[in-house]
Amino acid sequence: MTANPSRIQDLLLRIQSDFLDNPALSLTLPAAEKRFGIDEATCAGVFGALVEARVLTDRGGTYRRYFPGPASRAA
Repeated sequence: MTANPSRIQDLLLRIQSDFLDNPALSLTLPAAEKRFGIDEATCAGVFGALVEARVLTDRGGTYRRYFPGPASRAA
């Protein structure tokens, strides 16, 4: 896949949609590369951006949908 802004945007939306549609989805980067047909560098960059945006969480190299914990209340 050639990395250009339009294709990256489409890829971000596609991956985000997959995780939103399948809340139990859990992928490593190699599995994501195969699933989405992208190279290692693009995959790492896109997944890193989705972690920074709090769409995904990275737990030991496995990416899952980010679910925020309950908000703490001030006493």
